[in-house]
This record gives sequence, C-alpha cells and structure tokens, in this order.
Amino acid sequence: MKFFKNIFQKFNFRCIAIVLIFVLVNSCNPPTTITNKPIISVSILPQKYFAEKIAGDKFEINVLIPPGASPASYDPTPNQLIQLADSKIYFKIGYIEFEKNWIDKFIAEYPELEIIDTSNGLDLMENENSHSHSHHHHGWIEPHIWMSPENVKKIALNIYQAIIKIDKKNISYYKSNYNEFISEIEALKKSITSMFEGINTKRFIIYHPALTYYAADFGLEQISIEIEGKNPSANYIKQIIDIAKKEQIKTVLVQKQFDITKAETIAKEIEGQVIPINPLDYNWPNQLLEISQNLSQALNQ
Repeated sequence: MKFFKNIFQKFNFRCIAIVLIFVLVNSCNPPTTITNKPIISVSILPQKYFAEKIAGDKFEINVLIPPGASPASYDPTPNQLIQLADSKIYFKIGYIEFEKNWIDKFIAEYPELEIIDTSNGLDLMENENSHSHSHHHHGWIEPHIWMSPENVKKIALNIYQAIIKIDKKNISYYKSNYNEFISEIEALKKSITSMFEGINTKRFIIYHPALTYYAADFGLEQISIEIEGKNPSANYIKQIIDIAKKEQIKTVLVQKQFDITKAETIAKEIEGQVIPINPLDYNWPNQLLEISQNLSQALNQ
C-alpha cells in the first residue's frame, strides 16, 4: 500500500490508475463493469442511497468508501479514481476524515470536477461531552450529519438541485423522485418519534458519538465514551459507569467498525448489553429503524 501511495503522490492519479487497472485485468482478475450511464461520485454508502432515490436509473453511483472500510483511513482504489475523474458531480458529505485527507488532492487533480458539499444549509453541531471537563472540547464539527432525518431532507435537496442543473431534460422525473423521498423521510421520522413516547430516560451511552444529530431530532442525549477519536481515561469511564448505574442505563451502543472492548467493560459493570450499530449502512432507513427499536426498548427498561 505504501508503494502505491508514493506513486500517486509523484504522478497524475488517472494515468497511474489506468496502468494499474491494466495490470490487474491481465492478472486474471474480473474486468471492471462498463456502463454508458453518466457517473456521480459520493463518499459513503448512505449517500449512494440518497442519490439513487433522486437520480433513479439515470446515473451510476460511484462510492469511494466501500462496505467495512473506515472513513478515517481508507484510500480510494485506482478504479474508484478513474470513475471519480469521469464523474459529473462529486457529492461530499461534509466533515469526515476521508474527505479532509483527500479533497485537496481531488481538487488539484480534477479541476473540472464539480464538488458539492451536501452539508450546505445544515445547522452543524460541535462534538462535545459535558460530563467531564477534561473531555469537553469546542470547534470540532460532528460529521455524522446523515443520521438525522431532518438533515437528510436538506441533503436530499442539495442533491436534487445539483442534479437538475446538469440534466434539465429530466427535471420532472427528478422532482417526482425527490418529493417521494421527502415523504418517505417524514414518515420515517414520525415512526421513530412514536417509539420514544413515554420513555423512562432520554440518555444513552455510545462508544463513538455518531448519534449527535439523531439525538437532537428525537429529544435524546448521548453520553459518548470516545471523544474526538481519543481513548477515555479511567476516571472518565468511572464517571460514565456511575451515571449509568444512577439512571439505570443498561445498553451501550457501538459502531461495528470500532473495537468494542471498552464498551463491553462498561456494559459488564452496569449489568447491561452492547448493541452494534452501523451508521455507514447503505440501507439508511432500515438502519435508523433498527437503532431506534433497540434504543427505545433499552430506554424503557
């Protein structure tokens, strides 16, 4: 991997990518699927879901971070870079580490690529935790904007407005898809809201603070074990355990991409359970419903 990184830093992304693809194909790997559809690139799988809901079958969606990959450390493949270079639009989600690491390179290498920030118009939140002074930080934007149905309505609008600018002949098609998607989002939010009616407590524990915007949508409060990617101190973990015992919190949520050791330690101390979540799941509505069902049951114990 280091070898490829060094090459990419010295030469044009696209030229090297073509050479590498040629080598891979001639090494008996299956050839890349070729399509005549125009391409839209996105960073994460939930964005693919959003883009497909609006674009329908008019575009191919190129996802830069595949299933199971970490947005903090993933490097795009040569094939992904070729598709990015051929894209009509690249929709960035906003503040994930992948984009911070790569966006300047994309701008430099592909100056004609239109880059749309789908976080435009959102009320962005700082990622902070008030339960420990040593873990109270300001200025770091919480990146998981797509975990909020209200945010996704604005993200969908940004996607819709960008697409109709490049394909004016199909505006009515995209408008119909957009309106249908907004109705689905509103129905999803209504369904989730009903799950939290009459809950015993509004606070829940999560390893990585991925549900900041989700919690804001539904009047909940997350207590994060990890802050800004930093491991918690023993004293901070004790504070969380004390809070959990006092408020009878029995569930610790943790992303599938993370080490669950510390979450399991806390769950054991509070005689609770660890529930895995996957904010990067392609099937965005099903993931929100699954999280909500598990969480509402836990908060009603």
